Amino acid sequence: MANDKPDNVDTTTAAAPVATLSDPVAEASVPALPVDRPTSQGARSFGVVPVVILAVLALVLGALAGWQWWEQRQLDSLRADAVETTRDYAQTVASFDYQNLDANRDKIAGMSTPEFAGQYNKMVDALRSLVTDGQGQATATVANIGVQSVDDSSAVVLAFVDQEAKNVIAPEGKSQKYRMVVTLDRDGDRWIVGNVETK
Repeated sequence: MANDKPDNVDTTTAAAPVATLSDPVAEASVPALPVDRPTSQGARSFGVVPVVILAVLALVLGALAGWQWWEQRQLDSLRADAVETTRDYAQTVASFDYQNLDANRDKIAGMSTPEFAGQYNKMVDALRSLVTDGQGQATATVANIGVQSVDDSSAVVLAFVDQEAKNVIAPEGKSQKYRMVVTLDRDGDRWIVGNVETK
């Protein structure tokens, strides 16, 4: 029987070739995975956005701080004016001389709302004969003063008044202490007295 296999052929199973990493064919057969790398333009745009946001935020915070500062300055000015108006008013209204009870009337009226000026005039008229007959005289100073509340249209100020008064019954004089709760109304660029409670 004739042998179909050639004599010079190895009949053992041939091993399949193994590709190694150094094999150029193997390297060519492995597909390269894409790598995302940010472009320089993308990097710049990503960095600009936070900078713009921070700049806008800084402007907003700066404007807010400036507004609060200005508002506080306005409030401080209103408070200082309210204190000075109350001090002047309290000293004037608590000082009198029986020889000229009308000496302070115009000043008090000029510092008051029309309604309160009318109340003050009625009080002076009611007490006129009592003060004149008793030869009453008094001077006053504001010992302490403080703002209870203030805004751009009204204020409430507490004034602690020391009064030195004398009359025919106490010619040597007598000290009295008052606490005045003065309500002020804003009239243009000044404060005027709308009400006074004496305790």
